[in-house]
Parts: sequence; C-alpha cells; structure tokens
Amino acid sequence: MRHLKYLWRNMTRNKVRTLLTILSVGFSVALLTVLIGFIVMQGAWSVEAAKHHRLVVMNAMGLAARVPISYVEDVREAKGVKEAVQYAWFGGEYKDEKNSFTQFGTDPQLVFKVWDEFRIDPEQLKNWQSNRQGCVVDRRLADKRGWKIGEKIPLKGTYFPYNLDLELCGIFDTPQPIDSLWFHWDYLNEGLKQGSSRFTEHAGTIFAKTEGADVLPSIIKAIDERNANSEYPTLSQTEASFAQFFAEMLGDIQSYIRNIGLAVFLSLTLVAGSSMAMAMRERTTEIAVLKAIGFSRLRILCMVLGVSCAISLLGGLIGIGLGCFLLNVLNDLSPQFFQFKAQDVLGAWIAYLVLIALGLGLVSGIVPAVRAAQLSVVNGLRQVV
Repeated sequence: MRHLKYLWRNMTRNKVRTLLTILSVGFSVALLTVLIGFIVMQGAWSVEAAKHHRLVVMNAMGLAARVPISYVEDVREAKGVKEAVQYAWFGGEYKDEKNSFTQFGTDPQLVFKVWDEFRIDPEQLKNWQSNRQGCVVDRRLADKRGWKIGEKIPLKGTYFPYNLDLELCGIFDTPQPIDSLWFHWDYLNEGLKQGSSRFTEHAGTIFAKTEGADVLPSIIKAIDERNANSEYPTLSQTEASFAQFFAEMLGDIQSYIRNIGLAVFLSLTLVAGSSMAMAMRERTTEIAVLKAIGFSRLRILCMVLGVSCAISLLGGLIGIGLGCFLLNVLNDLSPQFFQFKAQDVLGAWIAYLVLIALGLGLVSGIVPAVRAAQLSVVNGLRQVV
C-alpha cells in the first residue's frame, strides 16, 4: 500500500505533464482500437457469414460490372443450390441526403428464402410481394428514421437514370443491423426499360443459399466454368470470402494498420520517454536520498518503471474506452463497414491493446529507470533541483 501511495504522489507531482502524457497515450490507443476493431469486425463478419452457407456470384471484372438477370436461373439450377436471388444496388438519394443508407432491388418472393435468418411478419411480407412499389427495411433503419408502415419513401436515382417512389410495406429483423432498404427489382427494371437504359435485365450480384458448406466448392467451380467464355464471365465465392473481398477493396488494411501502429508506438515512446526523463531529473536528489537510506538499485528501478507503466496503462485504458465508443458511433453511421457493436466482438484483441499500453510504459521508462538505479548518492546529493 505504501508503494502505491508513493507511485501516486510521483504521478501527481507535475499534474499538467502527467495529464498531457496520459492524453497522448489515450488518443493514440483510441486510434489503434478503432483500426484493430475494424479488422476484428471483418473477421467476425466472415465467421458469421460462413454459418449460412451462401455464395455470391458477381462479374469477374468486379462490383462495378454487372451480371445478366438470366444468370439467376442458371445459379438456381446448379446442383446443391436451394434458392438464388438477384441483388442490385441502387444508390439513390433520399430527400437530397448523400449516402444516407443502402438500397437494393431484389425479388420479394425469394429474398427471405436466401436470407432465412432474417425475420419479417408474414402479413407484411405478403403486402410487399403484392405491391410493385413497396419496400421493406431493417428495424434499426426504420427506428432511426421514424418510419412507419405506409411511409412514402422517394429515392432520386444517381447511378441509375430513374427515380423510385416507394411505400414502406414491412420491417424485418436481422441478427446484426444492416441499415438497408429492399424494393422490387422488377419495378426498377421496368422503369429503366422506359428510358431505354443499358442497365436493363442486369443485376449487381446474385446470392444463393446452398445445402451446406461441403457443396460450395463444386457449385462455385461449376458456375464459373459455365460462364468462363461468355460475354459476362463470373467470379463466384462464399459469402465469407465476399466479406473479405469487400474489406480488401479499401486496400491492404492490415498492412496499413501494422505500419500506422508501429509509427504510433515509436512516436509515443519518444513522447513518454521524454516525459519520464524530465520527471527523473526533477527527482534526482530524492532518489539519492532513497539510496542513502538503504533502497537497493532494483527497488529504485522498479519504482521509476512503476510510475511510467502506471501512466501508460491509465492512458491506454482511457484510449480503449474511447476507441470502443467510437466503434459504436461508426456502427451507427456506417454499419456496412462496421457491422458490430464493440461489445459484440470483445476478446483477446482488447488484452493485446492493454499489453501495448503496458509495453509502451516499459520501453519509454527503461532508460530513465536504469539511470536512476545507477545514480550515485554523492552525485545525486550535489545536484540542486
């Protein structure tokens, strides 16, 4: 208890410097928490997606290219496929808002057979299926917007040269919020035909529900071989692989995080090391007195390192808390990239961040601690602070 009291007194000796060091560590660890948390979420998305044995068929040229709607039936007829449905991104503007939420054209008769873990009231589903201009949204999106059944939702076409006038027919529940709106693909396709658009009879991707994980490789191979020499060659993959592909579109995220993390750690080491060196200089006479009354070199070493580690650990814990809060904010703003709340993916990576903060304290404090341990009593008492 006496040692803890001594550490606290030394931490609060220069309150401004200690606070600034804690905040420097905290904000930097918060950045690392967000970056590492993003990677953890991508991994969790892949694990979750693998449970449902779905595959994704897209154009071999990437998501910017499209696949003919006739491919849906071809995929559905593949051995081992239970059901398949088109999925066409619309990207419209709602009341002049930019990138407000995602919208997809699909088949209301089949989409909930492919996403069979999603739940919707049967009566609402029936109303959507019978209303060509109807749409459904996930519950969080409806709650955020305050939408009720019967709400009019106009969408201004940006990518597609056509505007949609939709009516909310249902609200569905998902394991993780997706902030998405689904409407009739036929409604969009017929509107595009009226304008003689080149986008008619095409979709962005095709999702298929399969009988199990063991049949996925053979289905993927059969679909891609069938379309290899066509005008629209395909790239088929499991939904888990698609989740990873979606993340990799942003670049080599893991390498970026590793490099950014290394730079943050090195810069923080210099900042914290400088702070500890100044603190040790202020305590030169005190350390000499402690050694004069019998404190060993090891005890002095541990005491100085203890202050350094305590400051870094406190800043790290604050940073982890702030980073988790930011992850939850990002989940609210952009669930397509941050699919989970921070509390949903807590695990070993949090302990890893705590170890980083503790390691920072050890690295930044080791030189001042060694110098303090080696300080002679005579030289220490001669110095006037």
